[in-house]
Amino acid sequence: MPYRSSPSSAPWGTLRSFAMLLLSVALLAACAGPPAAASVARVASATPAPPTSTVAPSATPALPTPTLAPSTTPAPPTLTPDPTAPPRVGLQVGHWKIEDHPEEQRRLRKFSGAYYGGYDEWELNILIAEQAKAVLEAAGVVVELLPATVPVGYSADAFVSIHVDGVTGAQAATRRGWKVATPFRASTASEALAAAVSASYPAITGLPDDAQGASYDMRAYYAFASYRYWHSVAPTTPAVIVECGFMTHPADRKLLFERPDLIGRGIAEGVLAYLRANHPANAALRAPTLRTMVRSVGAELPLLDRPDTQSPIQRMLPPNQALVPMAEREGWLLVFTHGGDWDLGWVRARDVVESGAPFEPPFACCGE
Repeated sequence: MPYRSSPSSAPWGTLRSFAMLLLSVALLAACAGPPAAASVARVASATPAPPTSTVAPSATPALPTPTLAPSTTPAPPTLTPDPTAPPRVGLQVGHWKIEDHPEEQRRLRKFSGAYYGGYDEWELNILIAEQAKAVLEAAGVVVELLPATVPVGYSADAFVSIHVDGVTGAQAATRRGWKVATPFRASTASEALAAAVSASYPAITGLPDDAQGASYDMRAYYAFASYRYWHSVAPTTPAVIVECGFMTHPADRKLLFERPDLIGRGIAEGVLAYLRANHPANAALRAPTLRTMVRSVGAELPLLDRPDTQSPIQRMLPPNQALVPMAEREGWLLVFTHGGDWDLGWVRARDVVESGAPFEPPFACCGE
């Protein structure tokens, strides 16, 4: 999980409290060489029958021992429009090697994600990633296992950040299921990748959807935030984040610990389905949606909790405040303030103009 807990998307009326949580918590988070000649089309379409995952284990199962652990962060792959070239996929192991976060992400070094029964989240994440990697490589895909630190402007034919969830208290007995999310401003390619994983994952794993769904926290995941961090995924890289289930729920935990192969295959088959339909994705499919950077104009502009002129005001924005559009709704824009406290709120679209500023962090690369 990118956060110690994973709340659902907040109602518009509570955006203020959600924004504060997002800014303090959402940013917490979270090989082998090219395979022998093969092609994505050769991947068998058959998938294992969904397992039964409703019996709680009597004790936390022992984790298998990870076998693939690159000692350094891989360099970004070189993309090519050649459809005969093998696709390249980055699988990020959520929260793995958080101590190596660069200076610009130093606040993320102390956050290790979910925890249960003596196991940190990354220990499950890496097992799942290894299983997904094996399936992808068998189909001729070049795979890179990435730690919590993403290379600057990371580019690939697909990027998947792998996490498991966790909650505490009474929710631990009831909160379960999986979810997938794209970044804010998601490209058509990112949406297609999410749709493909959404089809394959529950069919293979048998896991239900998390009833609370994907949160704003997931869409604002730090590895997607190229407007805030240099060490992030390029906006043109098709990307999703997957929460594979709740390690704090007995039924989910049984499957996560005992069958990471099914969890990994559930992700990998979705990636392969996406690649079969979209590789190589053209520039139009990869382009993020919405505007580029904008700025406030005129007098002070209210940043609101929800898209409503009667909404509570979070703060007044000064003229020429740099803003990053995240979503659009009926003449309103959900925006982050660019720099400073990174407040999240709504402004009227008519009260901002495109600034022409680069879509990048407000400091020189790379924050060291």
